[in-house]
Amino acid sequence: MTQDEPRGVVVGVDGSEPARRALDWAMTEAELRRLPLHVVSAAPPAGTYAAMAPGGVYVEDMHSTLEAVRGETEAMVGDVNHARERPFDGELHVQVFAGTATEVLLGMSERHVLVVVGSRGTGGFSRLLLGSVSTAVVHHSACPVLVVRD
Repeated sequence: MTQDEPRGVVVGVDGSEPARRALDWAMTEAELRRLPLHVVSAAPPAGTYAAMAPGGVYVEDMHSTLEAVRGETEAMVGDVNHARERPFDGELHVQVFAGTATEVLLGMSERHVLVVVGSRGTGGFSRLLLGSVSTAVVHHSACPVLVVRD
């Protein structure tokens, strides 16, 4: 991203229902602000044992993982957009990164005007008000954060 490129709205998605609601909200925010929407998913790198494997095997496995996550993310974007009263009318980019959701979203926050996240993701602690990713992003983001609750 160069200095002249427009900053956008970032939404982190993981396939969960809260992420779907966050995506819908982010679509509206991007349209209202007339900014590009960056739909972001993260695939944590494999464990240490995989990193110790010969380079080609690890890279190939990570590439396959990223492609699978991209396909799931694109399908989710299509589903959410189809369910909207009015389809999203703006510039949209699906981006998938190797890393944790927290580090990816915090990195994106340095280059964009808003990060949108669901209150909880696919983690197993539904009794919590906020999940670990949304909590970390709220506390450490370089730009405003919108948390979409259930």
